[in-house]
Amino acid sequence: MSEQLVEVLAIDGDLADGLDGARLQAARRNCVSPVLTVASGEWQPDGLESPDPGGFGLLLLSGFLVRRVGQGGRYGAELLGPGDLLRPWQTVGQVASIPFEPRWEAIADTRLAVLGSSFARRASPYPSVACQIAGRAMLRSRHLAVNLAIVQQARIDTRLRMLFWHLADRFGQVRGDWIHVDVPLTHNLLSELVAARRPSVTTALSNLKELGILRRDGEEWLLRGPAPAELDQLRDAG
Repeated sequence: MSEQLVEVLAIDGDLADGLDGARLQAARRNCVSPVLTVASGEWQPDGLESPDPGGFGLLLLSGFLVRRVGQGGRYGAELLGPGDLLRPWQTVGQVASIPFEPRWEAIADTRLAVLGSSFARRASPYPSVACQIAGRAMLRSRHLAVNLAIVQQARIDTRLRMLFWHLADRFGQVRGDWIHVDVPLTHNLLSELVAARRPSVTTALSNLKELGILRRDGEEWLLRGPAPAELDQLRDAG
């Protein structure tokens, strides 16, 4: 873990909502934290089993993590990206009726701000910052709820379109006629995210490419066209 401190609110500006002027500048100077760097590949968060009890957790600043939970060789996957809050030491797997342990993977080089008790003390004069951090935990649970609704769709191409539009809302950038989703998603990972077999996902992706809806360009994905009606219905229900 780097000893160099970073200004968390300068990197994740949404955490400073409700602050302005001199108070905002003071909050940026005071709300600093060390950074944990995770190289691309499997991540075993060793040393985090006994975390600082007064801290918020880890805030993902850049990169992407995948959290997998499975039984019998079948896995469900959760994609975490910039802005997500995580506490990898907090798990019920060992005491659950069906024991399980999550597996973590960085699918890109990743930086995490360590929001420990020292950060909490520095942020205490700015209650809105703590409220924003709590909101990140709620948003993560709601993203999971959307993912659960997506995998209930009957057609795999519909699941993929809904997933990519959901990711576009979170991480996409509009450039010309396309929305660029700069997330390194493999066919295998996509199959875990939409709860389908990888060969079926590959076939569905080929069909979407032929329709001019979705294509891959290097490590990013390009998306266009109207969002699926099913996703609009899901938003309305939410």
